[in-house]
Amino acid sequence: MVTANFIYEFPLGKGRRLLAHAPGAVNQVVGGWSLNGLYTWVSGEPFSVYSGVRTNNFSHTSRAAIVGPQPAVNYHEIAGVVGPVVFDPSLAQSVFVFPEPGGDGAGRNLFRAAPYWNLDLSLNKRFDLTERFKLQFRAEAFNVLNHPNFDNPRDASTGSPAITSSVFAQACCATVAPASTQAIIQTGESARVLQLGLKLEF
Repeated sequence: MVTANFIYEFPLGKGRRLLAHAPGAVNQVVGGWSLNGLYTWVSGEPFSVYSGVRTNNFSHTSRAAIVGPQPAVNYHEIAGVVGPVVFDPSLAQSVFVFPEPGGDGAGRNLFRAAPYWNLDLSLNKRFDLTERFKLQFRAEAFNVLNHPNFDNPRDASTGSPAITSSVFAQACCATVAPASTQAIIQTGESARVLQLGLKLEF
């Protein structure tokens, strides 16, 4: 997991490199601006592909066996399917197959879902009303790029890692919500969220 924070104060207005001697009214417009950002990157979760049948003493559903090279996870769209798929569904007939009787299939967690990443930004403006009173305006954007982070087929709302399923390899449709949006909505919100705020400091 990687988390990076940054704060950039625009070099404008009183005490700054540019327009340092701007009149009071001008300084109230151009001065006191800053940009804050929070970037998060998390590696994707591992998952297994299952056969959907019980081949190992009928005790549990076995993993699928793999014929030939192990296919790579590739999130992409295909005609007639809503949302992304992580494999071509036709692989359920040619590459992923039932293991032999008594077998448990390929290894566990051989595949890894796409990584999760998100960028939050906020634009801030500070007004010096008096020596004692300050007013801060904030324009905040959670998931500012409106980037969808899809789950793996095991955790998707519509999808399954079992080759016998009609929704095998699908990763539709709920996307992962950034943890930062839980301050706005208790369950989080995966799409872009905009928020405006005012804070009086004294």
